[in-house]
Amino acid sequence: MATAQASQEDLQRNISELCTCPICFEDLQNAKALPCLHTFCLKCLEEWSKDKAAGQGVQCPVCRKLFDVPQKGLDSLDNNFFIQTLMDIGTVSSDVGNVSNQYSDGNRCDKHPNQRLEQFCLECQVTLCRKCQVANHRQHKCQEIETVAKRFAKSLEDATSSVQLRIEEFQAALEQQETKDWHTQVAAKAVDISTKEHGEKLKNIVDGQVGELLNELGRMKVNEKEEARSRKEALKLAVSEMQNFTASSLELRTKGSPCDVLCRARDLQDRASNLLKTYVTPAGDQVSPAISFMPMNIDELTRDGQNLVGRLRREREPGKSLVSWHINKLNRIITY
Repeated sequence: MATAQASQEDLQRNISELCTCPICFEDLQNAKALPCLHTFCLKCLEEWSKDKAAGQGVQCPVCRKLFDVPQKGLDSLDNNFFIQTLMDIGTVSSDVGNVSNQYSDGNRCDKHPNQRLEQFCLECQVTLCRKCQVANHRQHKCQEIETVAKRFAKSLEDATSSVQLRIEEFQAALEQQETKDWHTQVAAKAVDISTKEHGEKLKNIVDGQVGELLNELGRMKVNEKEEARSRKEALKLAVSEMQNFTASSLELRTKGSPCDVLCRARDLQDRASNLLKTYVTPAGDQVSPAISFMPMNIDELTRDGQNLVGRLRREREPGKSLVSWHINKLNRIITY
């Protein structure tokens, strides 16, 4: 009992350390994760970088790695869902301790209250006391609960490891999507400038058509931004659900009694299998833009009634799960 109580205290202490802001040393409020993965209160980050404007570099208070202040402000940084999950676990830690104490005393047989559950019937998949074993399972193959529970726990640990690997894959895909989104915006800006420059050469006759192209580009930018947002939200949801699973698995393996492991391990294994089937490893797309500007040949200005400035094209490569962007011809790339 003393060992279980000490483990509970260690768990609470570790959760407390992870959920403490390194700047104010208080519980994290509106936890925001930097690109280096260190997490801080939003207000603390705002105070830390109060003299920095959007786009300027700021050092991480912990590792000193530089990051750029987002254009939309620090509030647009990703929330740390893993820290939130740990904080949720911390709020019920006292309840977990009570349950752990109950487990440490051992469970009693419903049919024979004065008998403890000590055996597990491999054929019937039920826990037994000695009297139940003799009365109804004499010819069945039985083993001690602790032995079977260790085997179940090992199997569950393997399943949890697979889910953890899948979490890392989804996190990598999420980072790749962030990079892809940035390249998309750069490509769109470049197309905007290229379109305007080409239109200037024909300004006397094509002002209206330049406007049409820019409006079409604006719609494409909005559509791509919405698609990128949806993809990122789906990846974040997948990471959150799998992290919740790993937390539940860890709690069961570290705090549950053998009976509790036996009762819940199979359900958690099924849940791990469903998670791995539902959240398949994201396809790794190369980061490249998919909007290109094709200027009209001067000799074709009055032929076939085509737009005198050019046209926009959005390209998708077959077999890709995410949009890839391509620019075929640009006079120059301008960053704002």
